[in-house]
Amino acid sequence: MIRVIVISARLAALVTTGWALISRADCVFATQTCRATNLLSYFTIQSNIAFALLTTLLIIRAILRVRERAWLTTLRVIITSYLIISGVTFAILMETAGLSDLPFLVPLSSRILHFVVPVYAIIDFLFLPGRLRLPLRVSLWTLVYPFAYAILTVVRGQALNWYPYVFFDPEWVGSYAGVVAYAALLAGALVAVAGVLTLASRLPVFVRS
Repeated sequence: MIRVIVISARLAALVTTGWALISRADCVFATQTCRATNLLSYFTIQSNIAFALLTTLLIIRAILRVRERAWLTTLRVIITSYLIISGVTFAILMETAGLSDLPFLVPLSSRILHFVVPVYAIIDFLFLPGRLRLPLRVSLWTLVYPFAYAILTVVRGQALNWYPYVFFDPEWVGSYAGVVAYAALLAGALVAVAGVLTLASRLPVFVRS
């Protein structure tokens, strides 16, 4: 019974995330107001795609009754950390732009990707069965992909004069030193979030499969 509930919850999360991603892409296919390559360059979009793939894998393994391994729990920590940082960063950018009191201006799909999916990912990690105890050093693995992402984003931004986030634009932050400072701040926050999730992996699992 518990296995059916877990599979159903993850399937609902997968469908919701998939709908939000497709809806968010309407600027490419429907209104044609953005480029597909630009849309895919957003860390939030990439993180949610990764979450959808991870959730698909978890569902398949649950159906086949395959027990979770340490590498899979590590992936859950990494991707959940990415989702949390994406949501917090988006909230800060909304506040900076003066939109925090006008959430209706943000499309539903964007609100789902930035806020609903991260909250679900946290609940899934903390309360659904399967996760294993992880060493704290696992949190450092969260930096590998963002490091490559930051470099490619800056290089691509120079070539196209377009950046998915203003803090990657050296003109907006004042210099490349400013870009590095913002990147370091985000890296520190990312490791901190991953560290908390890694420590949480050692807590008792409240729902047994």
